[in-house]
Amino acid sequence: MIRDNKVLKYLLYAIGEIILVVIGILIAISINNSNELKKTRVAEKIYLKEIKSDLIQDTLLLSQVIKDHKWRIAQLRSQDTTIDIIFEEIIGKLPTVEGVSQLEYIFFTDRKFRPKIGTYNSMISEGKSNIISNRELFNNIQNIYELEVQNIITIGEDVLDRSNELRNKYAYEIKYGDFGSPIKITDKRILADIYISSRQLNYYTRQSVLLKKSITELIEVIDNEYHSIE
Repeated sequence: MIRDNKVLKYLLYAIGEIILVVIGILIAISINNSNELKKTRVAEKIYLKEIKSDLIQDTLLLSQVIKDHKWRIAQLRSQDTTIDIIFEEIIGKLPTVEGVSQLEYIFFTDRKFRPKIGTYNSMISEGKSNIISNRELFNNIQNIYELEVQNIITIGEDVLDRSNELRNKYAYEIKYGDFGSPIKITDKRILADIYISSRQLNYYTRQSVLLKKSITELIEVIDNEYHSIE
């Protein structure tokens, strides 16, 4: 090759071979990255779809919680007309009630918000929070689940604890008291507790309405993001 002056040609040939190999590797990497990106986007759409489904179920449950607690607030108010209905511009008009037939119903409540958080928790526990490419959207989802939802859960536990406390406190009156039908309470001790319970339920109902509004807005954003992913 030296005698025939072919060294330069050989070097150029070798360099060409190396370049072709490098180009082939880069193409393979690009195709692999493209396939991985497609898989990630498919997984992202699955998560968004399931989170959206969970949130829709949450709005339905919140609607029932709001309805039930507005009915309870109306009952409490029917016993003490001095109660001011705070947040009425948010929770809406209360239903009309004539009263209830048993004192226990004044204090009893078992309806509280129990969110569907399985999909979100699974995503976080598996370390897949980065799968949602729109980080602002992820932050909004995180805020709903870890702040607003947790706040409602805490308030709901307080409401239930107070309900149980009052049922125990007035166990004798509930079992043996003669309040007529519909009930009309004049005992100032009970009226004082009714007043406090009413304010607590007002706050819980207000926060439930606001949470439902936030979730409804988030569902719309998720839906738009879902359809924008190719």
